[in-house]
Amino acid sequence: MPRIVPRFLAALAAVAGALVLAGAPASAHTALVSSTPAAGETVTALAEVSLEFTEQLLDIGNELAMVAPDGTRTVLAIVEPVTETITAAVPDDALGAGENVLRYRVVAGDGHPIEGEVAFTYAPPVEATPSASASPTPSASASPSASAVVLPTTSPTPHVTVYEEVGPNPAVYVIIGAVAAGALALTIALRGRGNGGGAGGDAAGGPQA
Repeated sequence: MPRIVPRFLAALAAVAGALVLAGAPASAHTALVSSTPAAGETVTALAEVSLEFTEQLLDIGNELAMVAPDGTRTVLAIVEPVTETITAAVPDDALGAGENVLRYRVVAGDGHPIEGEVAFTYAPPVEATPSASASPTPSASASPSASAVVLPTTSPTPHVTVYEEVGPNPAVYVIIGAVAAGALALTIALRGRGNGGGAGGDAAGGPQA
């Protein structure tokens, strides 16, 4: 009886060791080598994700999904065939600004599933917004203001220049008349003196005849 117990314990230890050795390769030699994007990386654009493992994966039972910061889960379409690297395209609406998580479930070549996730940050480029100087704003000259308002005013009276025909000044006629009258008076006076001298000569010579 005492000999049976040590043999039984030795058999159990051998079986346990065999199970450990059988399970070790499945968990040890199939592992994630790298990913795009890498864990903790910050990307500004992402059109495709890829995961590389240490050995060939099976083409069945593989799943890739993207979880956005708000919790939205988007299943990604895996590109076939699958080798030790598995890839998938990322739809435009699958990402959100902030921390995103790529979750995977792949099947190793020995049939064992491998699950895990890769967290990264998505920081989309900020679109340029028009500044105050670049945005079209109405200028002071373009906007109607109190000084620019045209108020109705009375139309100016047209200036008419009247040309009058100017005749001879009446004073000219007075002067001409005065000169003519003076000349006539002078003529009469001179004739009177001539006539008076002749008459005197005749009177003086009369008696002598």
